[in-house]
Amino acid sequence: RFLDGYIFSEKEDMELLNLTPSIQKQMKMVDRIVRSPQYMDLNKRQAQYLALQNQINPHFLYNTLESIRGEAIIAGLDSVADMTEALARFFRYTITKVENLVSVEEELDNCETYFGIQKYRFGDRLNLHIEYDPKEYEKIMNCRIPKLTLQPIVENSIYHGIERKIGKGHLVIRISASEERLYIRISDDGRGMTDEKLKELNEKLRRLDVETDVPEKEEEKKPARGGIAVVNVNRRIRLLFGEEYGIHVYSKEGIGTDVIVELPLVRDGDRQGGWR
Repeated sequence: RFLDGYIFSEKEDMELLNLTPSIQKQMKMVDRIVRSPQYMDLNKRQAQYLALQNQINPHFLYNTLESIRGEAIIAGLDSVADMTEALARFFRYTITKVENLVSVEEELDNCETYFGIQKYRFGDRLNLHIEYDPKEYEKIMNCRIPKLTLQPIVENSIYHGIERKIGKGHLVIRISASEERLYIRISDDGRGMTDEKLKELNEKLRRLDVETDVPEKEEEKKPARGGIAVVNVNRRIRLLFGEEYGIHVYSKEGIGTDVIVELPLVRDGDRQGGWR
């Protein structure tokens, strides 16, 4: 039996706690109720209900967005309808794609959907280019990488780099592959970062332990908006593939930032190391 964090036997209830017969009787009654099949069944049904509720929420979101889109079309607000449709696609990918690994093509499609949403905000100020060797199209696009590897980095580049500069901003995603590795470079011509901040970020990425990542300072527990994205992606890569893979950042203040993602070349059907 548990009471205030301690476990007691029937005999210890009286000897150690010196409980009155009346309280002992009440405790035994509660104990019988907690152990009863009816109570167990209630907990089971509550867990099933919560599971069903979690399945309903995404459908409610999709249906709501579709309703907004329908109203926008009726009102002739085509841009609102298009943005709502893009937002629905983005959430559908984020919530329903539960696999550990997805194809590069799927990740790029999701990035373009996210970028399309951002275009409504930035307009012609924001541009995206995706580059790869056309001869390696099939090889690259069919490679499998952790879900949501690229979009968080793109979001980081927009917020920390391009949004804070004057004039137009350009994002370039370059993808290449060797016999054993996949390389993805996300480049922006935003504000960049100081040598000190760059060193601090790369040190955090380098020393990040796959078992634990406890902040050394109190202020590190509350990172700035978007600041955790690169670290989060790096952790997931290393958890899946090992510490030889991950992210390194290059940046120059006033010029821009390059985020290099290095991954093993995993093709559809590979099952090494528990990858799926």
